[in-house]
Amino acid sequence: MEWDREPIVALNARLRVRSANFDEISLIGTTLEVDSEPMDDVDSTNGEDLDSTATSLASAATHYRYEHGRRYHAYKDGKYHLPNDEQEISRLELQHRIWYLTLNGRSHLAPIPESITNALDVGCGTGSWAIDFATMYPSAEVIGTDLSGPIQPTNVPPNCTFLIDDATADWAFPKKFDFIHVRMISIGIKDWPRFFNECFKSLKPGGWVEMQEWSAPFGCDDGSAPLDTPFMRWGSDGKGAAAKAGLDVQAAKKFPIYLEQSGFVDVQETKTKWPLGPWPRGKREKKIGELFLKDMLEALRAASIGLYTRVLGWTEEAVDEWLEEVKKDMLDPKRHTYMPM
Repeated sequence: MEWDREPIVALNARLRVRSANFDEISLIGTTLEVDSEPMDDVDSTNGEDLDSTATSLASAATHYRYEHGRRYHAYKDGKYHLPNDEQEISRLELQHRIWYLTLNGRSHLAPIPESITNALDVGCGTGSWAIDFATMYPSAEVIGTDLSGPIQPTNVPPNCTFLIDDATADWAFPKKFDFIHVRMISIGIKDWPRFFNECFKSLKPGGWVEMQEWSAPFGCDDGSAPLDTPFMRWGSDGKGAAAKAGLDVQAAKKFPIYLEQSGFVDVQETKTKWPLGPWPRGKREKKIGELFLKDMLEALRAASIGLYTRVLGWTEEAVDEWLEEVKKDMLDPKRHTYMPM
């Protein structure tokens, strides 16, 4: 069996064609070179109301579900498999930093004008991207939606609003958007064609949607992580468990088709890889690898426990024992793995 290693970092599409190209941007690319120099200096072990489909954070009841020692959203319980507690908030902030490093300090790739008036951030998480975007585009009304709330801060720009909303339901926004931003929600969407249809209906003519997403499984280009190693087996198990739960962790590879089928044009795709650990050459590559390893170590149990126990039928004790092996393998500096983004 061979891994399909097509990496995806961001995919943009618009409602009609107009001559426009992405600004020049330096990504870390799709080729990572192993750095043979010691890495002793890098710490890699640390771990307006919108009917019934959207509820204002100010009036929403903040009930939660607790399981396996973590806190989860209660609104549309079970639609998203990761927690929403302080530990997860910290991890999402770390991930937000990785994206800025990846995009070389930018928040988006789509060539949107500074005069845009409406933007939407789907699955906004902690709200950091929406807040940054609202600061950069003060003329825009920016809405961030998420199943979890209120985990976003209250001290935000006046043009930034957060709503509890289910992106898999019918969208009912009173205004259409110039720009829709979507990042890292693959484990929360089962019907991608429906999702992109909602994006299409919610955009103004000429508007852009930008997807910043990952695609499983992890890759390794130099043979340093055989498929039978614990970490690579964990990735394979997770892919299978997600499929049984109705989730496609390789959906990003099909985004261009889904977008075009929904009516989008001028579809553009940019690819890169996130190294797991500071093994590649290059200062930025090393930093991304260092931070992504911390991200993954923090997410490992949260991303695994529900799928392994509910879908694969493992006991919690067996999962924890297995994840210790996986973690040890992740920390092996001889493994040169990466996530296609």
